[in-house]
Parts: sequence; C-alpha cells; structure tokens
Amino acid sequence: MDRLILRDLAVFEAVARRGSFTAAASELGVKQSTLSYTVGQLERKLGVPLLARTTRSVAATDPGRRLLEILGPAMRDLREELERLQEASETVAGTVRLTMIPAAFESVVRPTLSKFCQRHPDVKLEISTNEGFNDIVAEGFDGGIRFGTLIDKDMIALPLTKSTPVVIAGSASYFEKQPIPVVPEDLAVHRIVTYRYKSSSRLFRWPLQKGRHKFEYKADAALIFDDGAAIRSAVMDGMGLGFLLRSQVADELDAGKLKQVLAEWLTDLPGFSLYYPSRRRTSPAFRALIEHFKEAGKAKNA
Repeated sequence: MDRLILRDLAVFEAVARRGSFTAAASELGVKQSTLSYTVGQLERKLGVPLLARTTRSVAATDPGRRLLEILGPAMRDLREELERLQEASETVAGTVRLTMIPAAFESVVRPTLSKFCQRHPDVKLEISTNEGFNDIVAEGFDGGIRFGTLIDKDMIALPLTKSTPVVIAGSASYFEKQPIPVVPEDLAVHRIVTYRYKSSSRLFRWPLQKGRHKFEYKADAALIFDDGAAIRSAVMDGMGLGFLLRSQVADELDAGKLKQVLAEWLTDLPGFSLYYPSRRRTSPAFRALIEHFKEAGKAKNA
C-alpha cells in the first residue's frame, strides 16, 4: 500500500465530514489548495470520484459515502486512541533507583519525599543508602546523591545544597571525665571516633581551618567505622569525639546531650549534589524527580 494514502484518506475524511475545503483547511492547519490537490490525487489513485464539488458546497459521491462509512468510525477510533496515548504520556510512571549516603537521605531526600510521592503516585522509588561509592551505571542506578567534590566529571551534577555544616562533638557524659579541647593539639589526649572510606580504605582526615591556618588532622583513632550512623551512636554513647554532619546530631546538640568543640576551626563541607550519567537518556520518572529537587531547592532558597 502507498504509505501516503493514509494521509490522503485523513484529508478526504476531514473535507467530507466538514462539507467544505475551507473548514477542513482551518481544522488541519493547511492551505485549501493543498487539500484540493491531495483529494484529487487520491481520486486518481482509486480511479473513482469521491467528492462532488460545486461553487457553494462539497458532498461525497456514492463511492465517497461508502468509503466514509468505513473511514469515519476508524478515524474517530484513531483520534480517541491518540488522545489516550497522549494522556498516558502525561502520566509519569516507572521506577527510579537512587544510591546515596544515609546522611544525604535524611537531610535532602526525606524532607521532600512525601510531597514527591503524593504528586507522582505511579512512580516507584528504590533507594539504597550506604557509605560506599557505587558505580551507578554498572549497578543499574538512575542516579546518586553524594558530596559535589566526589562526583566523576563524566556525570551531570545538580547541586542540592550549597554546603554541609559539620561539628566535632562529644557526649555530656564523655566530658564529665575529659577536658574540653581548646586547640587541635588538645585532641591528642582524647579518644577519637573516625571514619574509613569503603572505596579506598583510607581513614578520613578531619579538615580544620582557622584564618590562613589550614590542615587535615589525622587522628590516632580509638574506634574506626565505615558507617556514619555507627560513628554517631558511638559518640552518643560517650566513647569519644567524632566529626559529624550537623544534620545528624542537631537535636542532640540543642538538647545538651552532645557538646560541640573547636567550632572556630570548622568550615562547612561541600554541598550534596544529585548526579547521573551524561550519555544516558533519562526516563520520564527520573526527569520528574530532577524537577522536584529543583523546585525544592528554589523554595528553600526563596
């Protein structure tokens, strides 16, 4: 079958239904002369006249009416199906898989998660919270959330927070027996609870800065974890001083259960960013999540 005949049939149906080349041209958004030429071409292909034309009206011939009896309902069904497909395309659905450290979930995702789920009930979210640095492509994740400085250059990065406040803190019970450190050198006599990177096995060095004096403190740690939540628990239990995200312990600091020290030596860490592969097409569901984070960021900074 001539592939163009479907287009020609659609034109004929519109002209016959409207009884006017002018009205059909307005409906289809094309020139009247183009429709007249198209119908003429269709009639030549079929070898029968489909429309009877006068100076005042256009009406279907007997062959035209027989064709229209089949074509009319078919075109209506097709239009209705196209409308349903368009409505379906506007409904965001699918599964989005994300990886992130637990602190990113608590401080960035959790506060706005309920709103996203209410807005897009057909989107399923699968979130993996861990301290490792996942290969999102190899492991089938749509994206991840990490500190901006830890994201590979071949990824698209969407900043979610400007910075991440941190604290060095110990429990009230810990300081009942230990002196409060005033300068970094005082840390040498304290029990230190610190973090080991899963990806490199390197111990985390505490970034300290006061004025132009800037260095990374390498602690002789008494306790080492590869999980931020475990460090928080150990500090809460009075087992030493820990370097923590403020969002992890804000309530405990306000309640006096934890005491912050060396605050003048601390600067915020880089903010969290959502990252995803630059060379992979994003799904409608993931694009909806990206837009959600953008809106949340604008609202927070307004």
